[in-house]
Amino acid sequence: MIREQNFLVTYGLHNFVTYTLERGKHVFFIEGKEGLNMIAHAKTLIEETFGKSASIRMA
Repeated sequence: MIREQNFLVTYGLHNFVTYTLERGKHVFFIEGKEGLNMIAHAKTLIEETFGKSASIRMA
């Protein structure tokens, strides 16, 4: 498992967050069906782990 997928599974985000690499940049897609608290929590975890190299988008 790649680092990004392992991250999603470790923090339980794999049920509503997907990952892809786009032009060398980490891109995470968060499904909008989740509650606002879970979306905010996912964004915080992604930003803390991947920093400015990550792009977070709503799907």
